[in-house]
Amino acid sequence: MVPIHDTDLAEERWSKAEWENYELWERIELRLKRQKRLLIVATVILFLVLSSIPIIINQWPKWTTRSLSRQLAQLINQVKRESISSRAALRLRFLEEGKLDYVIEKLTSCSENSAASGEKIAESTLGDPSKNGIYTWVSAKVGMELQVPGLVSEFCYDSLSGNGAILQGKEVIGFGLIPVKDLTEKKLSHLSLLLLTGSSAEISFE
Repeated sequence: MVPIHDTDLAEERWSKAEWENYELWERIELRLKRQKRLLIVATVILFLVLSSIPIIINQWPKWTTRSLSRQLAQLINQVKRESISSRAALRLRFLEEGKLDYVIEKLTSCSENSAASGEKIAESTLGDPSKNGIYTWVSAKVGMELQVPGLVSEFCYDSLSGNGAILQGKEVIGFGLIPVKDLTEKKLSHLSLLLLTGSSAEISFE
């Protein structure tokens, strides 16, 4: 049997300690590399977030008016369904400029004078009530001033004749939704349009 000397044991311990130190530094180096990669990724994400904030702020009113126009479209579809099921003429009408309050009324027919009030079926506010006064609808008069013709403040649907605008010779009508601030400044960049076409009041967006 080959004798084991103290020098051999010392060398083995030294070699083992050296290898353990190497593995330790290797683990530390890998950890540092991971931390560096995470820092780079976090920096890139932070940059993208910060650079997108001005875009989000600028586009938020447009996204809101689009959302409002889609809610209005759902409301109009509901009016059409209720008109057909009840075999009556129903009218959705915005009440006051600068706000989004509306009323749904039951009429004898859509050929009635638009100033005549009918039997009130429902009354509410389009969208979030907290935003009432921040967003509004565009009247026909203001629409002409802004070179956006065909805008209306009401929609009537008769179970027999369909879209009441056809009775007035209007093939296409539209609702314009806009921030109140933009309306006073005559800006159209955040304007969203809901268009109703033909006797069946087919819906489209612009």
